[in-house]
Amino acid sequence: MIWIAFFSQTGSEIVELSKSLGRKPDLIVTNNFEEKIKFNPELRKLNVAIMSAKHDLLMNYFRSQSVYNISQTIISLHGYLRILPPDICEQYEVYNGHPGAINIYPELKGKDPQEKVWLEMEKYNIIGSVVHRCTAELDAGDIMKSVEVSNVNFSRDEVYTSLKMTSLSAWNFFMKEKGICG
Repeated sequence: MIWIAFFSQTGSEIVELSKSLGRKPDLIVTNNFEEKIKFNPELRKLNVAIMSAKHDLLMNYFRSQSVYNISQTIISLHGYLRILPPDICEQYEVYNGHPGAINIYPELKGKDPQEKVWLEMEKYNIIGSVVHRCTAELDAGDIMKSVEVSNVNFSRDEVYTSLKMTSLSAWNFFMKEKGICG
């Protein structure tokens, strides 16, 4: 199975997931082509090709690629801050990690669910993350894996850390089920 991992920020989740799976992505893709936000230093130590370009150029590349056996390719999104076009979601098997328990609280779909949880802490008895299939509609694809924990009046940093950990756990379970491990 070919694993292509996308990110926009630091790539830290890809580093952590690679360590826990005992497997590196076959390709890392980012629209952070200017490294305005510094990459996690461990990302380059994975010794994996990193493709950096503007989002539209990346999408055109993947539209035209015949190099990949599409039926044997999984694309994972790890804080990729752009919406993939419907044709890419249909052509490839694409999954997104979402740091919000949208399976329980659909209102956490969209941008910054961590902040929504923090700002309305009393509303959320459970917090968690999901891995879902990407579709043309934002955060609407089938949920493949979810991991939740009780919300015990965490501080803001603890909410963010807990959601980071539930996201990593959801990815781990999902990727192992898909056969993406060392």
